[in-house]
Amino acid sequence: MQVRTGKPPAQLEAEARDERVGVVVHRAGNEWQRRGAWVIAVIAVAWVGTMVFSGGFPTSLTVDATRPFNAFADWASTHQNTNPVFSAFLVPLKDAVNSATNHLVLLLSRMTWLGVIALVAAVAGVLAGWRLAVLAAVGFFAIGALGLWQAGLETLALVLLAVSVTVVIGVPIGVWAGRHPAVDRAIRPILDAMQTIPAYSYLVPLVLLFSIGVTTALIATVLFALPPAIRLTTLGIRGVPEGSIEVGRSYGATPRQILRKVQLPLARPSIMLGVNQAIMMALGIIVIGATVGVGGLGLEVLNGLRDQSVGVALAGGLGIVALAIVLDRVTYGWSVAARNRRGQTMVDIFGWRISRKAAVVAAVVVVVAAVLIGRQVLRQQDFPEGLTVSIAGTVDTVVHAITRNIGNATQAMSDAMVRLALDPLRSLLLGMPWWLLCGLSGLAGWAASRRWTLAALAFACLAVVGVMGLWSEAMDTLSQVIVAVMSSVLLAIPLGIWSAQNDHVHRIIKPILDTMQTLPQFVYLVPAVALFNVGRVPGVIAGLVYALPPGIRLTDLGIREVPAETVEAAVAYGATPWQTLRKVQLPLARPAILLGVNQTIMMVLSVVIIAGLVGGGGLGYQVILGLSHDPGLGMVAGICILLLAVVIDRITQAMGQPVSGRATVTEARASKGRSTGKGSTARAAMAAPASSEGSIQQGEGEA
Repeated sequence: MQVRTGKPPAQLEAEARDERVGVVVHRAGNEWQRRGAWVIAVIAVAWVGTMVFSGGFPTSLTVDATRPFNAFADWASTHQNTNPVFSAFLVPLKDAVNSATNHLVLLLSRMTWLGVIALVAAVAGVLAGWRLAVLAAVGFFAIGALGLWQAGLETLALVLLAVSVTVVIGVPIGVWAGRHPAVDRAIRPILDAMQTIPAYSYLVPLVLLFSIGVTTALIATVLFALPPAIRLTTLGIRGVPEGSIEVGRSYGATPRQILRKVQLPLARPSIMLGVNQAIMMALGIIVIGATVGVGGLGLEVLNGLRDQSVGVALAGGLGIVALAIVLDRVTYGWSVAARNRRGQTMVDIFGWRISRKAAVVAAVVVVVAAVLIGRQVLRQQDFPEGLTVSIAGTVDTVVHAITRNIGNATQAMSDAMVRLALDPLRSLLLGMPWWLLCGLSGLAGWAASRRWTLAALAFACLAVVGVMGLWSEAMDTLSQVIVAVMSSVLLAIPLGIWSAQNDHVHRIIKPILDTMQTLPQFVYLVPAVALFNVGRVPGVIAGLVYALPPGIRLTDLGIREVPAETVEAAVAYGATPWQTLRKVQLPLARPAILLGVNQTIMMVLSVVIIAGLVGGGGLGYQVILGLSHDPGLGMVAGICILLLAVVIDRITQAMGQPVSGRATVTEARASKGRSTGKGSTARAAMAAPASSEGSIQQGEGEA
């Protein structure tokens, strides 16, 4: 019996084929026509608004938002010795942090260079294996060989203190949130907001309370590193199998015993991965702390950039790279080793199998012996000058030679980017009436989410930027972000597709991406300044390169997580590789790709802000002026950066979420596809905050 449906046989066959493939296609013949009409309408409105109305933000609507912050800064400097908030809490806290940092640096110095190298190698060997012990020893020896031993110890001390405080605060909160969903729901928006703020902006309000110095950088570091530590601890606690918890309960264990004996041991790999992320984020922002008077490796880079000495800046950057690689590899190796050695009591050291207790005792003996040799035999506390190598002069000579040969080409490239992209886009943004640009922002929010609340938020945040009087600077920053993001996405998505479809390419670029994600964002400015001089272009280039890894990784991950049976069904029905990619893989990988775009935008924004140090202008330069001369201006610029980041982050996050009635292609996976480990990994990565660098490495590490 044939059932009449009113549909032609070809359409019925196509729908049946789509259902067998596992993809439900909502056919809308005029979908692209509607989108084209929307684009044309938006362009027309923008053009008419630009031609008819005056651009920019009217001064009659602005307020002097710097006045209350400057007044507070004056009050704080006047009442530091009399007000109980300062005398009883803030000043003692500042003194305690300074004292702890100084004592830790002094302790490391008195251990002598040989003792410190033995200590880091011993710790790495016990926690992560002898190979990483060798890596740690070589990395710290390289820091000393570059003539950066004392600066390296200062940076190491700050990182250790910041991470210790982060773990002490973050792990208990993460455990609490992991065991109580209501707590997790309550703190999630707070963590989202903390991770949306670019790292540089954390320094501004703290300067008003603690002035410049170590305390400001340390507290900013803790605030910036807390979210990944809390989130990964929560993820680890929630990932403990329910069966294990039920077994504990059946044996009469109390909730405290279940936490201590079951949940924490099983969640330890995830918790240690959170420690790894906290260390890397702490290292990144402590380097930026050089702008508020903190010494260490960051100050070496900053001094080189200010003096336009690429050699000095590169030497400091190499020291940061060495420290970052050691800390990243050792802590990540620690988490992997903890996952693989449950119940094992023996360890391998250079091919010998000994008990773990014996390995710890041997490590302690080696460290004590190294300290005694350094103090009593060598009598050399600092790294020997005879073993150091100065690369500053050689690098400057090479850079001058390079600039003489390719300087014209890089200058032409820089001029072309300014003339063809940065200047026209900035002029367009500044030429549009404020209400039109805010309205387009609200329209983008509504189109991405179909929620008027996001549209109102986008409109209001952008309008507040104008009210605070930094509209021109914000548009300058936005133009740089747009150019860098478009360039990064155009490179990242094709590379991610290539990596997903070629395992050989994936194996080649994976260590490169690992290294790129290990480097603090500050380091990327050094080669950019060397090639393109100071200005806006180095910030754009550095942001472009710095933001490539998340775009490539998440595109790769999204395509690889498309169910194999879906791809096989498409191929069985005669689809070519290009058709399979365009019609099946890319639509199903769309959420992951858009998450990569969100990550790219937020990382570009963080670098463009820091580029104010090298003449990038925009809001970043206003923050620098505020930190050095005008606290109120710095605070207002920091708030504007936050508002701009919120608008960009929320809209791009919403673009990656499924919206009823908007998507033309939706995933209809079978239960087998939902239960795969890969699928759960993708959901964990997608559930992570889009503005978190740590979430990228989390998803990649668990994959």
